[in-house]
Amino acid sequence: MNEKKIKDELICKLKKNRIKLCAAESITGGRFIYEFIKKKGASNFIDFSIVCYSNNSKIKFLGLKKELEENHVISEIIAKKMAINITKHSKNQNVIGISCTGLASDHNNKNFLKVNVGTVFFAVYFKKKIKVKKKIFKGLRRNQVITKTVSEMIALCNSII
Repeated sequence: MNEKKIKDELICKLKKNRIKLCAAESITGGRFIYEFIKKKGASNFIDFSIVCYSNNSKIKFLGLKKELEENHVISEIIAKKMAINITKHSKNQNVIGISCTGLASDHNNKNFLKVNVGTVFFAVYFKKKIKVKKKIFKGLRRNQVITKTVSEMIALCNSII
């Protein structure tokens, strides 16, 4: 199935089931939610999104201070907590949370040396169920890693509804 069909399938599921989408994006910098916002009527299924690129923003907006002290920012636990905690800000009862954290290109920061370029964790949280996926996109340029991450996030959302 092509990416447009997968995205349209997700939009249909969200609308039909009156589910609101909340996103906490790090590596994608808002590109995931943009794929939906550009469609007319997006307010019918999108609640909100934040770009929490820095650790500081993950602490301030998602309450991940303890998790970041104990875990690498690019990890399964951080992706899980991002997806869960983003939904806590919603007033909607029927809400899905999606998140991503990863490394799209070489980084001079010594904290990232433990992670290979192209490593991404995504998580989706819906009705107290959580799914996490790890991918390593080898040999891709930064923008390609981000594009692949967005596609994986859409597929992951589809898989839990």
